[in-house]
Amino acid sequence: MAAPPKDVNVTIGDKTFLVPAGTKVKDAAAAAGVEIPKLKIDASTCKGCTLCVKTCESGAITGNKKEPHELDQSKCIQCGECLAKCKTASIVPA
Repeated sequence: MAAPPKDVNVTIGDKTFLVPAGTKVKDAAAAAGVEIPKLKIDASTCKGCTLCVKTCESGAITGNKKEPHELDQSKCIQCGECLAKCKTASIVPA
């Protein structure tokens, strides 16, 4: 049985906002007055866990397990869902 969704704090640059369980990151960001910028993956901190790949709505993130992933900005719709899933804070403003 899967664990129930949890509220998550998301940080973009110097701004942190709460994403309540069941809420889209882009909606929570808008409510907090935060714009989701173009994003990239910091290869020096990415552990290749694939959580971002599984949550990416547009298929913009690719990579092999246990290797740094890549984000194709031409496919990214800046929804921010990957920001809420990344446990290493490897998804950063481009």
